[in-house]
Amino acid sequence: MADQTDDWSTEANEALLISLVVPDANAPRSLYSFHPQMTYSIFGDDERIFGYKGLKVNLQYNASDMRPNLQVSFSKKFAAVGDTEATDVKGVLEPFLPKIALEKPQIFDKAISDPMMKDWKPPGELWQSIQMGIETVEVWKGNLADVAVQQLLKRVQIMVPLFIEGGVILDLDEPEWTLERWTVFFYYQKIETKEDNPYLFMGYSTVYRYFHFQAATNESGSKKEAKADFTLPLDNISFSSLPCRSRISQFIILPPFQRSGYGSRFYRSIFDFYLAEPETVEITVEDPNYAFDDMRDINDLRRLRALPEFKAIKINGKITPQPEAAIPNNIVDLPALETIRKRMKIAPRQFLRVVEMHLLSSIPKSVRKADELDDSNPKMREYGLWRLWVKKRLYKHNKDLLSQMEKEERLDKLDEVLEGVVTDYVRLLEAYNNRVKIDNFEKLAQGKGKGIEGSNGKRPSPSDEDSDSSDGEPLPKRAKV
Repeated sequence: MADQTDDWSTEANEALLISLVVPDANAPRSLYSFHPQMTYSIFGDDERIFGYKGLKVNLQYNASDMRPNLQVSFSKKFAAVGDTEATDVKGVLEPFLPKIALEKPQIFDKAISDPMMKDWKPPGELWQSIQMGIETVEVWKGNLADVAVQQLLKRVQIMVPLFIEGGVILDLDEPEWTLERWTVFFYYQKIETKEDNPYLFMGYSTVYRYFHFQAATNESGSKKEAKADFTLPLDNISFSSLPCRSRISQFIILPPFQRSGYGSRFYRSIFDFYLAEPETVEITVEDPNYAFDDMRDINDLRRLRALPEFKAIKINGKITPQPEAAIPNNIVDLPALETIRKRMKIAPRQFLRVVEMHLLSSIPKSVRKADELDDSNPKMREYGLWRLWVKKRLYKHNKDLLSQMEKEERLDKLDEVLEGVVTDYVRLLEAYNNRVKIDNFEKLAQGKGKGIEGSNGKRPSPSDEDSDSSDGEPLPKRAKV
């Protein structure tokens, strides 16, 4: 029976095809089509659909307002034998889609062809318009308590389990005061046209506001005993007016728009908003994956390097660490760093990683590759101090595990981890330089009134290590980035 049933099993990732379409004379015309990255949270761990031959699951989206339409077709269906029957594909997908997705294709075609659709605009308000060569992209911002924002989010939320590892869609049945803590950013390309709506959906991000409790200090500057006894929501106080950490929860760039720098610009736009918002004390990211971490590192480094006071941060080469003594605290000017960190609202661990990367960039490759560090050589001395400073952070971050090891084993392990950190920072710095070159090229092309293509008609390609090669590829846990 197993061999027979295998003949009726289909790869869910291959069967499901997602398309962005626009209205056309006879039937919707597809602009982009792509398969999901994963379907295990919908169709099971083996990511297979049982009971069909020639199965096609087509999920079409109107490219502007993302109105969905689901159609399932097949050449043959398995005849039930006892409790063994074909998977109800629409029934399985129904919890992840709004009801209009299950309407007949004729209704979908008519709805997206409505002349009124030419004047449709994304919900919320326009936050930023960004010029990329001859392209214009827009970032729209809205609160999740807004019904129009909710409607668009319901239509696209299935992208979370399809493109985010362990992704879980948001519960939109929460009380209004809870929904108000969510901000949704919609990302659109705007293409002026006489025939169709100019907006083309590229992705979205959700950001959650966490109340940031700050303990009061006494006259000496030390913190008083923290006491907080209250229940949300607070009467007559809007949560949006309280100090908070704004945490990026979901961040999705659709596959057709990855590997082109769109994710970096979207991230920077969101960061710009919260950097300017006085209530936000810190901007954090919920359990990012490696691809998003790369993009985040490069763009945070870019933002910080625009500050003269950040570029002035150096390794204090006058320090002489003592054997068996604690690693000095003044290898780098920590008070100055903390002032910059608070101003830029970057979380402490993320900020230190970017600082480490920045300082490493001033160390020549020949020094990093040296078998032994000569203390009389200023750059080698600087590199030795940098290594000590980074080891201190690594030990603190992994203290529970490292403290269980013998001293020699612990030192060897720290050296091993540090070498991995150096290798990763070098990779990111190369990606950063490539990203800067591409951005400078785009600015030059824009200034000349041209597009961003090179002489061969193509955008200049970053190296294989360019983190934007995975811009917005959402692969973390739960409803994350």
